[in-house]
Amino acid sequence: MNHFEPFLPVRILCPVDFSGLSDLALKYAAAGARVFDATLVVFHAHRFEPPAYFTKTQVAELIRQHRAEQSQARDFLRRHVRKRLGAAADQLRLQFETADAHPVDAILKAAGKHRTDLIVLGTQGRGGAQRLWLGSVAENVIRRAEVPVFVVRQKQHEFISTSDPKAAPRLATILCPVNFSQASRAALRHAVSLAQQFNAQLITPCVIESGDSRGMTEAKRELAAWLVEAGAGQCDTQIVARKGQAAEQIVSLAAVARADLVVLGAHRRSSLQTWLWGDTTELVLRHAPAPVLVVPH
Repeated sequence: MNHFEPFLPVRILCPVDFSGLSDLALKYAAAGARVFDATLVVFHAHRFEPPAYFTKTQVAELIRQHRAEQSQARDFLRRHVRKRLGAAADQLRLQFETADAHPVDAILKAAGKHRTDLIVLGTQGRGGAQRLWLGSVAENVIRRAEVPVFVVRQKQHEFISTSDPKAAPRLATILCPVNFSQASRAALRHAVSLAQQFNAQLITPCVIESGDSRGMTEAKRELAAWLVEAGAGQCDTQIVARKGQAAEQIVSLAAVARADLVVLGAHRRSSLQTWLWGDTTELVLRHAPAPVLVVPH
């Protein structure tokens, strides 16, 4: 019997842009660093672009001043983290880094430099029929990262104040859909480790779509075997089988179960070296009522 290696991140990277959602990402990253006893690298990148009408001499002077202020930027980053996390910051191993580069490239470079095991970042939200869309930075990081990416947004059932240092996110219920692919096997390994560390309930739905020859009983039996292999014996687990369109069922289950996190697997497209999002992954990322952890395979 094959057993899963547990997901135990040693270094967590949290890019911040000082927005409300990146502050929320910081709170999730701090919670993860605390339970896993991991080092938290707080990172800020901003590409300096001088005005096109400046002379070469003026541009050179601006660049010199900008580089001289990088240490001040790190000091501001430290103060910002302390303001958002309060005394909890003293209990963490924190590193601070800034970069003068495009945020996507800088984040991926920092992830490699620090041998990051997990990236935690926020996305941009909006109202209307399409409640959530992925900003260009988050979208490109998710597609290109070689490590899991925790995509943060406010949960529908529990608002977390980012201005209150004492407010901290909870992971009481984790939803990890399984379609019996190797990507979902990797996602399940991560979900089990998170459920164990956060003492959370793990709900594992298997959605039987049209064309799938498995019956519900067979799917539940196979999923139960996967949970045993994943070492989920110490977790409060619930197996669910549904028929229908996968993304719709996953989003619906996440809302009904008041899930605090959805864990999804993603396949790699070898030719373009990017993560291939199926319709299910992209739709869940856009419409899930809770944060989503994307696990690359």
